[in-house]
Amino acid sequence: MATKSSRLNLKIIFYRSIFYNFWLNLTKPENIFQDVKDPWDGEGQLADSIFQGRYNFAGEEVHAPNKPLWEPNGVGPWWLAEMHGFSWLRHFKARDGITSRQYARALISDWIRDGNNKYNPISWKIDILGRRITAWISYSEMLKEGADREFLEKFYKLLTVQSKHLSRTINKNKNTPEVFNALRGLIVSGACLSGGEKRYHLAKNILLFALNNQILNDGCHISKQPSITLDILTDLIWIRSALLENDSLVETIDTYITKISHAIRSLRLGDGTLLRSNGGKSYSRDAIDKVLYKTGIKLKSKISASLKSSGYERLAAGRSIILIDCSTRKNNFYHGALSFEMSFGRDRMIVNCGPTPYNNSKWKRALSSSAAHSTLVINDTNSSTADNYKIFKVNSVREATSGFEIISSSHNGYENKYSAIHKRILKLDSRGSLLQGVDNIISGPKMNFKIHFHLHPKVNVRLTRNKERILLLVPSGGWEFYISKNNTKLSLNIEESIYVEDNGQIKKSNQFVIDGETSNSGAKIEWCLSKTTL
Repeated sequence: MATKSSRLNLKIIFYRSIFYNFWLNLTKPENIFQDVKDPWDGEGQLADSIFQGRYNFAGEEVHAPNKPLWEPNGVGPWWLAEMHGFSWLRHFKARDGITSRQYARALISDWIRDGNNKYNPISWKIDILGRRITAWISYSEMLKEGADREFLEKFYKLLTVQSKHLSRTINKNKNTPEVFNALRGLIVSGACLSGGEKRYHLAKNILLFALNNQILNDGCHISKQPSITLDILTDLIWIRSALLENDSLVETIDTYITKISHAIRSLRLGDGTLLRSNGGKSYSRDAIDKVLYKTGIKLKSKISASLKSSGYERLAAGRSIILIDCSTRKNNFYHGALSFEMSFGRDRMIVNCGPTPYNNSKWKRALSSSAAHSTLVINDTNSSTADNYKIFKVNSVREATSGFEIISSSHNGYENKYSAIHKRILKLDSRGSLLQGVDNIISGPKMNFKIHFHLHPKVNVRLTRNKERILLLVPSGGWEFYISKNNTKLSLNIEESIYVEDNGQIKKSNQFVIDGETSNSGAKIEWCLSKTTL
């Protein structure tokens, strides 16, 4: 039986063949007969940077003053997606003028000369293809003004060829989150190009399938990755703007946009960024605010404390926000069961290590591990790998007592291998200045465990001389961590950690770790994180 890798290689060979390229180019070039407006405004100063050869995408700058580097060394997949997606044409539109239009056309011509007019496994990925088709059509008026015949012929031909390839390949990817980016391009090309009617209806059918099969009842994506959920919301805003007038699908999309927007609100920490779980990115407050604003939906209802379908729980009081990952997933690659992140005001404090830099497989394994999350780990083993359990279950219960909001959760990820259950209780007081935690291991003796608390790089941390307390300092004040009660011998230490930014940059940070061994009755550790200056 062919492996996934060999099937992928065969597909690339086929798409690069002269036969496939000949078939694509049999299509008569289509004309653009309808406009679609980019929901997002450009920034003229960013076009100026590109004029000067400074390509700043995904928070990372590449300097190429002579001509653009379409696939430079050392950049991440997010940088390449932005570069080849051409959404940056909006900045040229914002700058406007003859020079801006000429330079935009010159960049497209250079992209074509670099070989991207034919299938390329990077620049023709379905999600990047969807972005590029959308951008080229959205800014076609700017590109056409003052263009010569040779450019226009190549431009229309390549738009048609890319749309044809996308319509041929998109159905095979309808169960992936990338399909929403691709659908953006297929719907825009279907609505705006002269021969797009079949593509338009194909895209609508796949969109309904993808929404029904990938978006949970609480608005989260089935990956349980908050940043993917936000990406899909962005795509739906684009798709809604491109639908033909009076299309009945608009009402359906609005329903999903509302549902997803509510989920995004629940998954934001105090600095306005997203919870970094299941390999997700945080995004900036400004970027998230812009997306929510562009939905056009006024979200007046109270932020949901529980996202039941995806399994996220939220504790919020005073200036503290705590987000807990109680999600389950079949064949889950990420093992952060019962991990949490915490912010106070706009200061991130407790975090997870973050997304995989540059799609590096070794980093992905490391950052998906339980130890890369702020949770408990037994015998240096991931909590939700297939050999640990038969059916992975996470339970969570919310309750309120006098002065506290409480989440009680548990998972059976260690039951099959170690006959162990992990139970975690988090209690946040009404002022948001005291977090009480209980980590309970129900098991037999002689099992090593560690409870990791990863810290944001801006948190200063110190262990007291008696090694009984951890002192934390953030811009908004000081905090103190200590173990209040336990039934086994423990040690409390500060260790090195890492914090991966959205652009793949790896920053040094710290974590504090409770280290111990279970007794005949397992282990029960009660701990407190208390604000020392109010």
